[in-house]
Amino acid sequence: MGLKLRGVVRCGRCGKPRGITHTCVNGRGNRRTRVQSPVQWECGNCRKARGLVHTCVTKTDFRKRKRAAARKRATAERRRRRQLAAAKRKLRRQLAAADRRARDKARKKTAPRSPRPRPPAHDYHTCGDGDCTKYGCEAFREGIDVGREEGYAAAQDDME
Repeated sequence: MGLKLRGVVRCGRCGKPRGITHTCVNGRGNRRTRVQSPVQWECGNCRKARGLVHTCVTKTDFRKRKRAAARKRATAERRRRRQLAAAKRKLRRQLAAADRRARDKARKKTAPRSPRPRPPAHDYHTCGDGDCTKYGCEAFREGIDVGREEGYAAAQDDME
């Protein structure tokens, strides 16, 4: 910012600085002379006279491009954060579904609960009850008896 000194009084007709020997070249009517401040402020950016109503006009679009780039960066960051949050939600859902499937699979492996308890399994090989009425036990006992009789008869024939 620079300060410049200038003439204090300006001519009312032509607007030129007025000194002691000023002769006005403008033939229009007699106007008052203006008294101005002897100090003039200069804008540091555009080097124009700076007053109360001065607006500096810079002829580049740097600020505009800078703001647009900042908006793009902010938008990209928001988009990246949203995608990361969505990926986390998706992963959480997949893990929860896998846990549910594992839980369901474990439940299916266990025997379903019935209102009445089941009796223990009955193996005809180890049944020691001679009067057991179950079909498997009767057939097994009958087969054993027939086998003994045939085996005994065969042994008797061999001895003779």
